[in-house]
Amino acid sequence: MPLLDSAPREAASTASEAPARAEDPLRGLWTRYETRGEGEPLRFWYFHGDGKGLYRYGKVGLANTHSFDYSVEPAGRHVGVSLQFRKRGDAHALTAVLEQDARGQTFMTLRGDPYEPGARYRKVESDLDGFEPPARSQPDQASGIGDRLWIDYRNLATGGAEFHMYQLAATAIDGRGVGWFHRGDFDNWSTESLTYRIIGDRIELFFDVREEPNSTAFHVNDGDHGRTLVLAQDPRDFWATHAYRDGGRSFGGPAFARVVGSPAWPAPDAQDGRSPELNP
Repeated sequence: MPLLDSAPREAASTASEAPARAEDPLRGLWTRYETRGEGEPLRFWYFHGDGKGLYRYGKVGLANTHSFDYSVEPAGRHVGVSLQFRKRGDAHALTAVLEQDARGQTFMTLRGDPYEPGARYRKVESDLDGFEPPARSQPDQASGIGDRLWIDYRNLATGGAEFHMYQLAATAIDGRGVGWFHRGDFDNWSTESLTYRIIGDRIELFFDVREEPNSTAFHVNDGDHGRTLVLAQDPRDFWATHAYRDGGRSFGGPAFARVVGSPAWPAPDAQDGRSPELNP
């Protein structure tokens, strides 16, 4: 269940982050539902501890994510929360009521919850807390299309930006793998799980929750600005030809940083917003 940060983050020292984390009683991930099966309900709040957070809702395998900025004013088990969603600008003044049961589990109820009034969320351990991309001693070696992030990111003439991404895990020996498709921008995006299989010059894509099978020819181009994956009939672009840049193996790694706003990459073509070598 991948999560996107609003931008690649620089590593920070433990000492500099410790005070902010100690002062934020909401820091961490709070889940609404215990079940994790494909297609089952999904709701959670994630407070990063540095004034940034995520709200995700939908089903396991098909969900939407909103990012927000927030501040807290702790007062015992009641925590005042000022929160503003980045995309829409909606602002909310909430009160987080924290409780602990006999087993030591911590629960949160948000008075004024803009999505599910009265919902109760349990705090869970998350590997998102304190995550920093691992350092790489050698350049990222690209091989095939699996174990890669493929992204079409562009700035819009009307303002803002958008991306389409295929995040594909490494394939097994039979050419099968799992992945996700992301669409939106870094303030509001959707995530859809999928399985895929490579057969020669074709890729089969099966979107899990919708139970939707697709198949398309593909090829990979090597150019001056890196590799691009071209889907002849992209099922997430109404079966049009669509090209995606190789964004590397990690959302937070150096390769992904190059994808987003790097001046080393050519500016979008003035006519249609695509980089020239990506035009079908």
